[in-house]
Order: sequence, then C-alpha cells, then structure tokens
Amino acid sequence: MLNYEPARIGQHAVDSDELAILIRAATVGGNAISFNAPGGSMYPFIHSGDKIVISPIDARSIRTGDVLTFVHNPSGRVLAHRVIKIEKDRFLCKGDNSAHQADGWIGFDDVLGRVERVLRDGKAIRLGLGPEKLVIALLSRWKILVPIFDFRRRIKRRIKRLISARD
Repeated sequence: MLNYEPARIGQHAVDSDELAILIRAATVGGNAISFNAPGGSMYPFIHSGDKIVISPIDARSIRTGDVLTFVHNPSGRVLAHRVIKIEKDRFLCKGDNSAHQADGWIGFDDVLGRVERVLRDGKAIRLGLGPEKLVIALLSRWKILVPIFDFRRRIKRRIKRLISARD
C-alpha cells in the first residue's frame, strides 16, 4: 500500500509577477491560496508575517471594507489593501496603516482575490474582516484611521510607563 503525504513547501521568496501568477492559477480554479503577508501597510489588522488566505471573488460581490489582493499598476506589485470606495467597475484601495493617499483606482482585471482569513501564530484573527470593516474603510477614506491608532499607541505606551514606574 502506498503512503500519501502532501508535499511540504518551505519558505520560498517569490517576486510580484510569480506571486500574481500563483494566486491567479489557484483562484481561477476556484481554490484559495495562502501566503505570509510582507510589510506593515495593513497594520494593526494584518501584521507582517501573518498568513493571509486569498479566495476567488467576482466583481459584483466586492464591498467597501473588503481587503482585496491585486496587482498595483504601474508598480506591478501585489498588494493586499482595503477597498475604501467603489465607483462602477473600479475600486479605490488603501493600506490601513497609510495616512496618505490611496493606491489609486483598481480595475477588476487587476484583482486577484479577497482576503478571507488572517492567521497569526496559527490562530485566526477576525478583527478587520467582519462587520467592522465598513467603519474601518470609512475612517481610512477620511484619513483619520491612522491618527486614531497613533493616539491609541501613545496612550498604551504611557500606561505601560506608569505601571513600570510603580514597580
């Protein structure tokens, strides 16, 4: 009797072109694909190194607040950023940790899929992908999401200092 063990793929760095091809191949076939998110543009909802699961999507099901994976033109980079506005068949996306302007309008031809799950240290992270995603998108569109998180970080640091000063 043959023993079947699935192939294990170790860490392998791929460039944006290769990643886009891999994601398209999986999602066109109706499958999900996962990879570790690089960078901090979606912090605090997606951390660098979190595993993100990308699922196929059709244009009609995209909603404000969804996190899409897409090829950013003209840079050609694969990004996973939040939809902050929809107009006809195009989507304005922006990283949650960006206080500046959005990525520009993305056509559906450049969309690779939607982030359905985020795993951090093997545990599912739900914050940012549930019903609150619309509020997050609006705060990001109005350019107040990052200042809110900066304020939260400052308060958290001050509380830690107060606690450590008492010890």
